[in-house]
Amino acid sequence: MRIEAAQKVRIKELLAGEFEEVSIEGTRYFRLPWGSVSRVRIMGLVLDSTMKEDGSFATLELHDGTASIQVRAWEEDVNSLIDPDTGRIYEAGSMIDLIGRVKSWKDSIYLSPVLVMKVRDPNAILLRELEILRRELRLRGKPKLRNLKEDMKVIIRALKELGPLSAEEVADLLKGEVDDVRMLLDEMVASGLLYESGGKYGYIGQR
Repeated sequence: MRIEAAQKVRIKELLAGEFEEVSIEGTRYFRLPWGSVSRVRIMGLVLDSTMKEDGSFATLELHDGTASIQVRAWEEDVNSLIDPDTGRIYEAGSMIDLIGRVKSWKDSIYLSPVLVMKVRDPNAILLRELEILRRELRLRGKPKLRNLKEDMKVIIRALKELGPLSAEEVADLLKGEVDDVRMLLDEMVASGLLYESGGKYGYIGQR
């Protein structure tokens, strides 16, 4: 049996998507900007969690820097929301990597967990964002920067040390095309890594 790979996405993209009108072989697909999926993969921080006393229902509020979404589990699926280190439901402050199905109830989108993994490396979320950025730039057909990972590191380091910079100033640092650099900066703003104000980009941690 072929198992469809879960697509790595941002929560804000889910909230802007919509369900397909028809199901395929009993599976209802969710439409995103680059195509339709049945399962998604999201990495984020747990903001809140609850579980019924009898363990029959549990929820997590998950935030990835772009938006937040609720994860809901019933019966045996509740076990996937248990922290392997504590034996209790993941608490606020835990970072997880979740594969789930997109569901809806009363016009509210939520995730039903398929697999949940605890994230122990804080750099993992930056690497995930890099993967998503690469996909977006590839789809746009303009990936002209030499090394996206290194360019992102250079940008963040420069903004930490120098403060807000324009796209032209960042392009000078990277020795790249202004349009390509601006595209990358805008994607980093959309992902919550940077902010833009008055034509200049700054590191979100120093706002």
